[in-house]
Amino acid sequence: MRKTLWRRELRADAWRYPGEDGTGEPVLTLAGLLQAAAEGRLARTGVGVSLGPTDNVELLAPLVERLALIVVQFEKSGDGRGFSQAQLLRQRVGYGGELRAGGAVSRDHLFLLARCGFDAFDLDPGEDLEAARAQLERYSVAYQGAADTLVHPRRREEFAA
Repeated sequence: MRKTLWRRELRADAWRYPGEDGTGEPVLTLAGLLQAAAEGRLARTGVGVSLGPTDNVELLAPLVERLALIVVQFEKSGDGRGFSQAQLLRQRVGYGGELRAGGAVSRDHLFLLARCGFDAFDLDPGEDLEAARAQLERYSVAYQGAADTLVHPRRREEFAA
């Protein structure tokens, strides 16, 4: 069973991603979610969806109240599209549920991912989870505002006073 770092604590994952066997609540692809919604087969709440790097997050706006989990998949570590997707989900779409970074996620990116609005992370099995947790406290000062839900560094202006 996959372990997830969620709001600084480790927990067993209760979700089953597309293509995975086993128990747990299924996470739908964006296409699957939109099709289920169009056919009236979508549960009222507690739905999970997995987004690829090219998926349009604004398609989720009419369904945002039903979603309990959105997993933004990173295909490779240098791909920044998931950072933008998280910002859009938190700030434009108004998503307030669990926003998880999945795929090629390393602990070096956790602080910046959290600044974009992620509050949960699927790390590679070989990652040191205590070191990953420490990354969320990596910096104590931020130069710009962000969609933080997990880390809250002080703004640079606070030091000028």
